[in-house]
Amino acid sequence: MRGRLLFALFAVLLLNACGGSPKAMLSVSNVDFGGQYLDTTSAEQTITLSNPGSARLRIDRITVTAGFQQTNTCGSGLEEKGNCSVSVTFTPMVEGTLTGSVSFTDNAAGSPQTVSLSGSGVPAPSCGQVNDYCGSNLPCCANLVCVQTSLLTPGRCQLGR
Repeated sequence: MRGRLLFALFAVLLLNACGGSPKAMLSVSNVDFGGQYLDTTSAEQTITLSNPGSARLRIDRITVTAGFQQTNTCGSGLEEKGNCSVSVTFTPMVEGTLTGSVSFTDNAAGSPQTVSLSGSGVPAPSCGQVNDYCGSNLPCCANLVCVQTSLLTPGRCQLGR
């Protein structure tokens, strides 16, 4: 019995001396942006990176493939139980489906962690439909007029009066 107790005490002391280990956990495994007009930027989709581990997570880099962009609040690492946000957008330049990823290179097991990204580039309409934004770049379609309620906001296509 005494030998087991000494072994357990030694194991605890060894773990404390070596420290814990970081873990990288992502809030999602994939993000689909759906259809997005060519040469326009989508709304942001947020991915949360968290460290449920027992040591600091060192973040070496966060990379994203072409056609997608990212900004983040992660800095160079996350303390134990910490988290940060990565905002990803999609700006298609060609028509069709685009796939990619955002990768997190760090000191956690399984690095790099990856989130799959997808979206489709679709041609912009030649004229705006009801409630579409309108202006010099996009006139309203027939029987619709561009109504602007403020100088600070873009107009919206409405039924003609």
